[in-house]
Amino acid sequence: MVRMGEVPPKIEAEWNKWYDTQHIPSRLNLPGFISARRFVVTKGEPKHLALPDLSPEPKYLTLYDLASVDALGNEAYLNLLKKEASLPADRFEVITPRLPNFSRGVYEQIYPEQGEYQVPNTEVVFAVGHDMASTKEEEYNAWYNTEHIPAMNRVPGFVTARRFVMVSGNQLPPGAISTPPYPKYLQVYDLESEGILRSEAFFRERVSPWGSWVRSWLNRRLRILARRIYP
Repeated sequence: MVRMGEVPPKIEAEWNKWYDTQHIPSRLNLPGFISARRFVVTKGEPKHLALPDLSPEPKYLTLYDLASVDALGNEAYLNLLKKEASLPADRFEVITPRLPNFSRGVYEQIYPEQGEYQVPNTEVVFAVGHDMASTKEEEYNAWYNTEHIPAMNRVPGFVTARRFVMVSGNQLPPGAISTPPYPKYLQVYDLESEGILRSEAFFRERVSPWGSWVRSWLNRRLRILARRIYP
């Protein structure tokens, strides 16, 4: 997952064209890169969900699906990174990592444990990330897997739900650079529309005694509602 803040207006249109026609294709041609989607953050998220302890809100979000973390350690990817790093300072390849609030993280899917993910033809993604004390992780995962995700699956318009945990430390290959701030756990939902987060079904299903207890000790560090712009 890659997110970044504002792009200077004078280069934004050209930068977006470069990202879609050069940056993403250069990666999808590499071994282990399965798919890529880009999103622009929307302001359609309900205000009651906008908590003050979130990290800075990005403007753009990119999600890559990889066969495994090894895709970021093969020779082809490392050669691409080396080539891009050698370019002049005014090239988009060099400018992009220096954009405001730029950060990227590598995650491994933990839910569902089986079954191949088919990228749906949906326009909206809802990403939610948390940190918590290590002593709370077992209950956090149990709540998400056995109560919360099944509840969200009952909400019309929630198409898919996946959960991830950050890959870090010696598990990362040389090309897999993670930059803070990133939450340890990440949930990614594919939605049919932005309005689903304002629906009666969503308000009804998201609330439970167990959920209220878990949320009372979570550190919410990321929540993004975004509309797809690529492909």
